[in-house]
Amino acid sequence: MIEDDRRDMSKQTQTAQHSTAPSAQARVEPSTASDALVPPRQRLLDGLARAIRDKGVQNTKVSDIVRNARTSKRTFYECFTDKEACLAELADDWADSLRQAVVAAVDRTAPWDEQIDAAVDAFLAAIARDPVLSAAIPREFPALGGQYFALFEKDIEFYAAFYMELSRGPMMRRAGVQPLSWEKAIILVGGLSELTDRVLRTGGSLAAAGDAMKESMKLLVRGRGDASESAVI
Repeated sequence: MIEDDRRDMSKQTQTAQHSTAPSAQARVEPSTASDALVPPRQRLLDGLARAIRDKGVQNTKVSDIVRNARTSKRTFYECFTDKEACLAELADDWADSLRQAVVAAVDRTAPWDEQIDAAVDAFLAAIARDPVLSAAIPREFPALGGQYFALFEKDIEFYAAFYMELSRGPMMRRAGVQPLSWEKAIILVGGLSELTDRVLRTGGSLAAAGDAMKESMKLLVRGRGDASESAVI
């Protein structure tokens, strides 16, 4: 009788241990309270960004992303079809954060040249906050093909329209600034993009690049009247 009771207790203990042991296929839950507050999709994007900083785009695997995000592959594939889809969304989010920083930085009531300075400073400050990711996106993300080039076109068109609008603002008109045409805006933005890319690739000075950007933009919009006199750099 005692032996039977011992056997029953042993079976119950084994059953309890088996039922509480984590399954290899179980969903990985957030390890901290702060993780639980961030949606899984955003955690995965943050996990990808961290992996790129640590290993680069080419060496990053889905397993790296989910480990950094403290989630599971199952959750990853519920959010993204593959690593490339996650990369494309990260690139789009990164570019959008730069656009928002530039727009928010410009005070349309400030003197015309200070508006240009503020836009350039905000753009470069946002890049400087994450130089590794900022360098990786233009260098390695073209491998995404059509998705990347669609993002690139979206960026060029946004900044071209932004600087066209800026050049037509009340303080610009009052100073005699020449409104930018679409063609000039495309030339301006394309040049700024190429300069930024080269500086990030070669480890050059963002400050020096910023000075060149400001001077070029002021020269391009310099028109007749007060602006032509006050725009001397």
